[in-house]
Amino acid sequence: MRIVNLATLLALLALPLSAAAGPRISFDRESHDYGRVPYGQIVTEEFVFTNEGDQDLVIQSLRSSCGCTKAVKGSSSIAPGRESKIVASFDTNGLRAGKKRQTIFVDSNDPERPTVRLMLLAEIVRDLNVDTPSLAKSLPAYAETVSFTAKITNSSDKPYTVKGIRADSHGVDASLHPVKVTVEANSSATLAIELRIEKDPGRRYYTGRLVLETDHPGEREIEMHYIVKLESTL
Repeated sequence: MRIVNLATLLALLALPLSAAAGPRISFDRESHDYGRVPYGQIVTEEFVFTNEGDQDLVIQSLRSSCGCTKAVKGSSSIAPGRESKIVASFDTNGLRAGKKRQTIFVDSNDPERPTVRLMLLAEIVRDLNVDTPSLAKSLPAYAETVSFTAKITNSSDKPYTVKGIRADSHGVDASLHPVKVTVEANSSATLAIELRIEKDPGRRYYTGRLVLETDHPGEREIEMHYIVKLESTL
């Protein structure tokens, strides 16, 4: 019995050493808040990590939760005790104003943490904002023209002009009435938007993207979306 107990004790003592073997990834931090970021900027940050294991750590892939976030790795193979880094970039172009959260997924050969999530936080600040970025309307039947109204707010101390609109959808044209709308500093203005839709027999939904064109040097385009539902296709 004593021999069995001694063998069992030795096996238990060996378990932590075995569990600690292999590559081990350890980041100095796993999140970063960029704070308030003006629209149009691309901000970057470095995440430093160490291989705290006793075998080479291999970074197998980097993935991101959206196209606005990218990551570039340093060395793909990191020896025990050595450091490397991942450079994360956050592109604010095309994003709406407000708080954003994106994730970078780091895949490695660490058996305990095969995937590490790096969190990126930012508050996008824009001068021009549309209060109704998604336009929706239900019609009893097909109509060649569909009208919407939207409010645009200018939070800067300079006036800017909405000088045009386009529809990025086949068979749909968009226009403003009037064709140009100036939004004074720290004020709002109403946009009258008209869509001309080609008839498509049997179709009940028309959806797509609208782009407002402005003279703002950093916010030349403002994205909107529309959906038109037909209750009847007759």
